[in-house]
Amino acid sequence: MMKIYPNPARSLAYVSIPAEMKKGGNMIIRNKVGEIIQECIFSENNAHVIPVDLTGHPAGFYNVALADEVSEISAELLNLVESDNTVVV
Repeated sequence: MMKIYPNPARSLAYVSIPAEMKKGGNMIIRNKVGEIIQECIFSENNAHVIPVDLTGHPAGFYNVALADEVSEISAELLNLVESDNTVVV
């Protein structure tokens, strides 16, 4: 089972690779209209936790998909962006 934490996130989250996928695969993050905003390949030599940086992306839901030769799993990640308190005069 894929774990995403914290979820909801404030621009930065981590995806834990499930044991059955530790030999390798790829991760794709898509925004709500299906555009790929992050993609990476993981292998048994990589860390088993992948950081997801949504800095600069709008608040909302993102789809996180992990795939290897055998299977594909996905989950939703909610990005919460703190409001900018800048006052324009």
